[in-house]
Amino acid sequence: MSCVSNQFPLRISTPEQEGVMRTSKWLKHQVLLDAEEMKQLCEALGPFSIFVVSEVVPSEGMQISLQEFLSAYSNYVNALASGKLPDETVFRKYFSAVFTISSDLLYAMKVGENRYLIKTIRPVVQLQFHHFARSTVDGKFYPMTQGKDSVTWGIQFSYPQIFQKPKQHSFARVVASEEFPNTILFQRLILWLRRNTLPACFLDGDKKITVPIRLGKKAFPWISNHPQLVSRGLTVFDNSGRGL
Repeated sequence: MSCVSNQFPLRISTPEQEGVMRTSKWLKHQVLLDAEEMKQLCEALGPFSIFVVSEVVPSEGMQISLQEFLSAYSNYVNALASGKLPDETVFRKYFSAVFTISSDLLYAMKVGENRYLIKTIRPVVQLQFHHFARSTVDGKFYPMTQGKDSVTWGIQFSYPQIFQKPKQHSFARVVASEEFPNTILFQRLILWLRRNTLPACFLDGDKKITVPIRLGKKAFPWISNHPQLVSRGLTVFDNSGRGL
């Protein structure tokens, strides 16, 4: 079935017809942005669509509008900035969605009456809720760590470098091409992050520890209010070395 309306943006298919997408060597970028920065990032990406891939959805719930996504992200950041821990269940579908230039790279698998799971057949930009934790053993900071001692820190954006074609089972590098249109989308995302964010820097006594996870420049004025940083005694420094 082709896309016929905003209420049904994807064609219906099955894994038997499409095959199963397999990818590897993912590039991953973890970042906490201010709400205004997330809006600026999305504007810099150019036209793209957002789809729900983390849960069963009705046909009218397959796609997330950019306005809805930005509103959800703003609510998440506003909670942190006011010293409150966000209820992650409210934001999970937004922070576990996918960005894609073309809807042809996805399809809807029917699992019930007006109930669908969205599957991908070629690489898309994958979003995941991001948490980090500091090890009590070696003192290092580890991204994408769950647990009671982890700290919520925005979103991880991921994109693969190797793709196995579902039908032919041959491998291909995921380069900028008509076959992989989201490569350009991810390249734009990386470029924006490099220009507008900084590696997070934490204080450990008199020593500064810089970690690969990133922080938006406009988030520095409120990051000291982050409730989990406060409860764990973690202090963020700006790039001039001043405590925030």
